[in-house]
Amino acid sequence: MAALWEGVCLALRAVVMQVSPDGLLRLSIDELLSLPIEHLVSGLDGPDNGPLACVCGSETVISGYTEWVSTSFPAVSIGWDWELQLLWHDRPFAWRRLGQPRTNVMLVYAAGGDTGWARNLELLSTVVDALPWQDRLVRAVGIAPHLC
Repeated sequence: MAALWEGVCLALRAVVMQVSPDGLLRLSIDELLSLPIEHLVSGLDGPDNGPLACVCGSETVISGYTEWVSTSFPAVSIGWDWELQLLWHDRPFAWRRLGQPRTNVMLVYAAGGDTGWARNLELLSTVVDALPWQDRLVRAVGIAPHLC
């Protein structure tokens, strides 16, 4: 019976999750949170070519990007930039999301209307901040886990 119910839920989601003419997937926050989101790829930004790029004693900034996707079809995609911040307290480093996420999702209110792009990105930022992305980046970009 559970397998049948799971199949019905997947079929209903397939009907709900359709790409809009503008290329976005329109989902409620509950629908988005019910989707399993997995790490796809992460990488480091290239070296800064600015004038202070190779000055001895200058602060080093380690930054990059990450992309996470759902296993659903069509896939939800959420990506963002990040940096590794130098701290002076109990931990030597801390991960920080830079800016707002990039995505193919437009969140909708219960009545079905769009939240608007600015509010959409604010809400998605809170979703991103709740993901365990820092742990995945440690492995994905090859930073020594004991430092983070």
